[in-house]
Amino acid sequence: MTAPQQRPAWIREIDLATRMHPQLILTGNLRDMYLLDDPAGRRWPMSMTDALWFVLREQGFAAMLTYTHSAGLAVVADKTGSFTPDASRILGAVNNLELGARLSWDMLRQVLEALTAVQPGVDPGAPIALMFPDAGRLFDDPLTEEQRTFLAAANQLAYDAVRFGGSYPVIVWLIDQPGDLPAWFSSGNHAIRTTVVPTPDLGARLQMCDLMLRRVPGFPADDGDALVETFAELTHGLHCRAIRDICALAAASEVPATEIADAVRAYRIGVPDNPWVKPELRERIAGADVELAERVLGQPHAVIRTLDILKRAAIGLGGAHMRGQPSRPRGVLFFAGPTGVGKTELAKAIAEIVFGDEKAYLRFDMSEFAAEQNEARLIGAPPGYVGFDAGGELTNGVRARPFQVILFDEIEKAHPRILDKFLQILDDGRLTDGRGATVHFTESIIVFTTNLGIVIPGPDGRPVNNVTIADPPDAIDTKVRDYIEIHFRETLGRPELYNRLREGVVVFNFLPTEVLADIAEGSISRALDTASTRFGVPITMSDEARTTIRAAATADSNNGGRGVVSAIETILINPLSRALFAMPDIVPVEIAQATKLGQNWELELR
Repeated sequence: MTAPQQRPAWIREIDLATRMHPQLILTGNLRDMYLLDDPAGRRWPMSMTDALWFVLREQGFAAMLTYTHSAGLAVVADKTGSFTPDASRILGAVNNLELGARLSWDMLRQVLEALTAVQPGVDPGAPIALMFPDAGRLFDDPLTEEQRTFLAAANQLAYDAVRFGGSYPVIVWLIDQPGDLPAWFSSGNHAIRTTVVPTPDLGARLQMCDLMLRRVPGFPADDGDALVETFAELTHGLHCRAIRDICALAAASEVPATEIADAVRAYRIGVPDNPWVKPELRERIAGADVELAERVLGQPHAVIRTLDILKRAAIGLGGAHMRGQPSRPRGVLFFAGPTGVGKTELAKAIAEIVFGDEKAYLRFDMSEFAAEQNEARLIGAPPGYVGFDAGGELTNGVRARPFQVILFDEIEKAHPRILDKFLQILDDGRLTDGRGATVHFTESIIVFTTNLGIVIPGPDGRPVNNVTIADPPDAIDTKVRDYIEIHFRETLGRPELYNRLREGVVVFNFLPTEVLADIAEGSISRALDTASTRFGVPITMSDEARTTIRAAATADSNNGGRGVVSAIETILINPLSRALFAMPDIVPVEIAQATKLGQNWELELR
């Protein structure tokens, strides 16, 4: 049998607490499996009921009873078959008491009194325990008068309890949340002990992984310990019950023990397929340099840096330099630069390359999260608030589609307290929603965009240009990075967040004139083609008009490609729409000349 000092600390605490306190409240990780040795020296995973009976039996308890409204009163059986608990003393002390029946509150009170009753001059025998596995679900909110009377009696019995030999007859209450029992029940009552059962640490997971993984087909005869350690690190944040289920999933899906990481991933995200290991993904990434260069113009450095992240993610080396098994997102990118230079477009292109669908991305405009209370939109409202059952837009979106790009646009506009949520995502690749469910981001690519470092507050508080189109790319990169660091470290007071984003910062440059001209030319051609298709007649443009419109659209380079597209709408689309709308019959036309009249543009058609 395992020596007492080798058992988990919380088991040793319960062992001690049940010797000194007649009532015990347990909360925390109550629905897990716990590794303990049975009397025959065999180690096996136990439920909380079995673990408690394991401890109490060693102390000499005659029996342990459990009560729930659904199952009624029950006797915990000894799994070894060597000892049968005798609860006849309790059964005979309460009139009309039957095992398996739902009891009234008065009968439950009588059961508690029978447990603790000692008659003068009569040997009480060995103590008996009673456990309420779902104590928080027994009572209404607010309490009824019968429930309040029952709890008051139970509270008093804790004071009146008498030892049977070396132990009290123990009453154990299992609650999911500290508030599941009224505060007055245990507050100030030194006879009632509250113990929190922790989630399994690495040591506990190692023991469970060692027991379970060796049963999975394909477990290596050599170097099995290293595989067990890897498995335990992969299960960070999971319970021992999940470890058991992962091994069962691997065995049922014919996943060998050497590939247990695939079973862990499938368990976390609930999707068996893994697009990251498909050969066509590597082919798409290998040929993406040309595609991205054509789609995101004038940003060769950003394209190369992005492809590096994608290649690292595709071969599984993300976080390979860190201790332990990485559980972070597949890739994290922080796009910074002027407006309209292709940051959002590159994020969409990543979605199409990796997941084969440009729409495989989840976008959040962080200007909508400037108020702290808007955090509920991301992860869901906490219990007791409107919308609690609906969940959050972010957590629901990732749960529904684990493989996608998650785009947080204009991240600098979000409330600093909301930014703190990203610490857990970037470090552990998971986030807990308002309902307490965990969502995993390990298969996602996270993209942040920002305009930080382009225009900054001047000495008098007025905005000034930190960088301009005249600055060389290296100077723009340095100035923008320096300001982003200052903003996170000093303005926001979040240096820990910047440290997690720093390696993913990609600075975009201003678009040169020739690139803006190409964007303008493409916009003009698309507008004419759409109009021709819409009306079924050729609509063309003279070289003179095209040159005029292109020059006017690219006159202001500060707003990048988005500014060019907006200018084309003003210079070409609006006057063309007016001219076509005024024509009684649409006939083939050529735009001969474009002329600016005040704030408007007019087109001469022929």
